Amino acid sequence: MTTAGRSIDIASAIEKLGLDGYTVIEGLLSPDELEELRTAMEKQFQRQRSAPYDPGDGDSHPDDAQIDKYLRQMYSTAPSSELDRVMRLMRYNRAQNYGTPWPVPVESVLKNFLPRPEIEGHGSTVYVSSAAPTVPIFARLLEDPLLLRLARSVLGDDCVLSDMSLNSIGPHTDNGAWHVDVPLGQLPEPLPEIPLTLQCIWMVDDFTVENGATRVVPRSHQSLKKPKWKRGEMKDEVAVTGPAGSMAIWYSSLWHKPGQNVTDTPRRAALCYFCRSWVKPYSDFRPLISPEQAEKMSPTLRYLLGFSANAVVRNRGET
Repeated sequence: MTTAGRSIDIASAIEKLGLDGYTVIEGLLSPDELEELRTAMEKQFQRQRSAPYDPGDGDSHPDDAQIDKYLRQMYSTAPSSELDRVMRLMRYNRAQNYGTPWPVPVESVLKNFLPRPEIEGHGSTVYVSSAAPTVPIFARLLEDPLLLRLARSVLGDDCVLSDMSLNSIGPHTDNGAWHVDVPLGQLPEPLPEIPLTLQCIWMVDDFTVENGATRVVPRSHQSLKKPKWKRGEMKDEVAVTGPAGSMAIWYSSLWHKPGQNVTDTPRRAALCYFCRSWVKPYSDFRPLISPEQAEKMSPTLRYLLGFSANAVVRNRGET
């Protein structure tokens, strides 16, 4: 396969992905594309810091104290004000769902249903979840032919987008704990032998050992186990490094975490997270996209975003 003016050995990439659980392909984005991507991402990061999504609040519930405690333990580097916003958003979403509480403790709630902090690292790390690809450069990442070829080889030709997100790992931070991605964290061991989801990271800056390149434990996906949610070093871990414009892709069952950024500058990435068509996506993009925006998208992009890939209404209901 030829992309960005160079030939890619797809078969070797798929083989390495299956064996080691991850692979890196360099040189996929041009300097002009990288500059366009950085500009678009910085606008998103600035908005996240100055005007984050905060649509309102809702009624309290007896479970709220335990939920608040859980969030503060899980995301210990998030500012208190950000965790307060997450709690408001959680109560707002519950109110929009007629005040329906979860039937299980918060530790067992599927992460798709629970808002998470978008600011961590004591204020220096920024995340943007549900980054709708209405910006052309974001759509270009999602529709990259090599990415779709790899994702479909693992998850099937009918796979869909689970989430698109952006991150800027702040300087002098150690943000993450070892984990596998949703929904695997909520599943009992042994984990499924077939992959349910696949993570792709576009390296917007050089990924180095020093600036927080993602750490992985090669072949850990073969264990069908989950790591303990903890920070620090892991036996046999390696850094997923590469120059800006590279793409890293890994099984979501591979043990991984953000690396420690010991430099004076952020490390930025755009993430495209795919799932099998019958796995509940992390985000629902359809409410974020206007009819006019949807009309301008390709059928491939619309399908990836959930159009014609969601449960249908089979009855008019009763009044």
